[in-house]
Amino acid sequence: MSILNPDIGAMTRGRQWIVPMLVGALVTMVILGARLSKSSIIEDLSLLFSDVHMRQDPRPYDPDTPVRIIDIDDESIKRIGQWPWPRTLLAKMNDRLTNAEVAVIAYDVIFSEADRTSPENMIEVLKSNPAADSRDFQDITNLKSHDTIFAESFGRTRVVAGMFLLGVETEALPAPPAGFSFSGASPAQSLEAYRGVNAAIPELYNAALGSGSVSFQPDGDGIVRTAPLLGRVGDKIYPSLAMEALRVAQDASSYIVKSSDASNEWGAGNSGTPHMAALRVGNFEIPTTKDGKLLIYYTEPTDERLIPAWKILSDDPTDWEWQNRLPGNIVFVGTSSEGLKDIVTTPFRGGEPGVLVHAQVAEQVLQEAYIQKPYWVDVIELFGILFLGVLMTLVLPRLSAARGVILILFFGNAIYWTSYLAFTKYNYVIDAVYPLLSIVVIYVLITLTSFYLTETERSRIRGAFSLYLSPEMVKQVSENPDLLKLGGEEREISVLFLDIRSFSQISETMRPQDITIFLNKFLTPMTDILQSHEATIDKYIGDAIVAFWNAPVDDPEHEKNSARAVLEMQTALADLNARYRNQSEFRWPDTVKIGVGVNTGVCCVGNLGSEQRFSYSMIGDAANLASRIEGLTKQYRVASLFGSDTAKALTGFALLEADIVSVVGRQAPETIYLLAGDETVSRSKEFRRYKERHDEFLAYYRGQEWEAAAEMIAELMELAAPYNLEGYYQTLKKRIESFKSSPPPSDWQGVHIAENK
Repeated sequence: MSILNPDIGAMTRGRQWIVPMLVGALVTMVILGARLSKSSIIEDLSLLFSDVHMRQDPRPYDPDTPVRIIDIDDESIKRIGQWPWPRTLLAKMNDRLTNAEVAVIAYDVIFSEADRTSPENMIEVLKSNPAADSRDFQDITNLKSHDTIFAESFGRTRVVAGMFLLGVETEALPAPPAGFSFSGASPAQSLEAYRGVNAAIPELYNAALGSGSVSFQPDGDGIVRTAPLLGRVGDKIYPSLAMEALRVAQDASSYIVKSSDASNEWGAGNSGTPHMAALRVGNFEIPTTKDGKLLIYYTEPTDERLIPAWKILSDDPTDWEWQNRLPGNIVFVGTSSEGLKDIVTTPFRGGEPGVLVHAQVAEQVLQEAYIQKPYWVDVIELFGILFLGVLMTLVLPRLSAARGVILILFFGNAIYWTSYLAFTKYNYVIDAVYPLLSIVVIYVLITLTSFYLTETERSRIRGAFSLYLSPEMVKQVSENPDLLKLGGEEREISVLFLDIRSFSQISETMRPQDITIFLNKFLTPMTDILQSHEATIDKYIGDAIVAFWNAPVDDPEHEKNSARAVLEMQTALADLNARYRNQSEFRWPDTVKIGVGVNTGVCCVGNLGSEQRFSYSMIGDAANLASRIEGLTKQYRVASLFGSDTAKALTGFALLEADIVSVVGRQAPETIYLLAGDETVSRSKEFRRYKERHDEFLAYYRGQEWEAAAEMIAELMELAAPYNLEGYYQTLKKRIESFKSSPPPSDWQGVHIAENK
């Protein structure tokens, strides 16, 4: 219930749930929108995430898969000569591969211009030689053209020539090498569109049994993850090099394109523009993306599929071990030479030859080892984002931050392992980035929103409690309105600082509304006790209370009233812990502990602030020292400590001198005291025995008689137990052990230098 009124309390609790839920709903809608629009930044993260799965579970390389690469590598160029090589030399290589009984030879090379070393093209070059005199070299025109020799070599085997699909228009388009039929409506409009073709010269193009595109585009981060199986130029469709190699190897005459409206795949739908679903080449049906691409399932890098081109052209029989590896193989001819600029980056590494992409595509088809993202996966991903977003939105506002982290870790792991197992067990690509991003962003924003609302509510509580001043203060203000003016006076007061121990850790384990209720339940009785002992509540600082005595009205026994208030608050706290620890109405920490520091001295007391806003408060060195003394309770592991000026006035109380301390920010050392009880406790036989032994211990300690002091620790802890002061001796025990190994100076006066506030 609110300290203002019940309606405001209900409204606050509603805000603490409704506002974070609205934030969660908004984030869910934004993530869904980003997923539908394919946000480039998030898509890049998704691709990198899929690369992780690829590296964790690559396609196993099988050397028996009949696909090889003839690599025009740097060593081949070094041995044979500068590229491009004469086509007579390529014809020689082509014939040797034919004699090795390969299934098909696919060139990842574009023979788009005539061979410049052919005899008819060399006449002008020879004439430009100064030693040529007046010779016209017409006799060499009787020699056969190199392109003709190469074309004749094409005619003796199955060859697939390469072509580029271009983004610029070309004068003429070659006829597609094979026909296409469609299962369902034509998905041509969904294919990647080009405007021109750069193909082999007609003599070679017509001599080859097929011609395929070598064009592919890396993703935005430069990594090649997909290979287009088909490309469109106007109304003409051209296959890729790998597809043509497979078609020619099987003597297939055409391709069959399956569209989304004929795939019978759940989630594909039958409205709007049809998309591509699969491509059939001979005996193989290959699943594709909507735009006709294959998700490449790479193997780990291996050189086993590569054969250097120089070995094919070598006349040394010792270099011919390749002949036994090629019968029945689809052979791709390409280059890994850096200088020829056909280098790509795969999810495994950079610097790979571009021809590797075509070879890996062919291997996948032959092994029927596909990674897929069917249409229904998109539906599952969108549903997952929506489901998790709604779940997080409904649940997180009701959980503490720590429990929210546990929930996020649970669902985060579930998302990751679902994605991982889908890839490794079923070869499905499920995007985990969008749902992971969804739950993380929802958690962060809901937590921040809840924190803001909680802090706002705490401020309201503090403001309300600031009205809870001493009745005497209210009486004096009503009788003398001049008190509500800026200004103050110097008075000797006793100042108290109270703080809940480990409040930040407590807050992390509680729901926002429970924190509010907890503070209310704690601050109310503590305030009642302080006011019943004539205290003026200065302020509430989060979980802390600042109060003082002897202002605005005189209190001759302000030191004793402060001591009695401290003792009563400690008793009340024990009752609160016992009462609320096991109840179910709201969350109460297992054991709440406090630290209290009290000091007496002269301060300026009055209405401090500005003309617009002020409060009745105090400032002064005595107040600063009280704050430092409260901080020392953490170091000495006790509930309260008192300054020397306060202790001097507590005649008859059960006081024990604790230590002489030089606090942070103050040069003069201060003697601090422990409070074991009131006058009744002070007169008891047990306390008198305890105080006597305690004073002996201090004498040994300050006399640097470490062994004697250490021997008394166990007895003193037993004597201190009824007064909850055991922690003090644990602290001194550690300090004594430290002094044994590293004694203080010989002139040490027993002053402890406090390093922390």
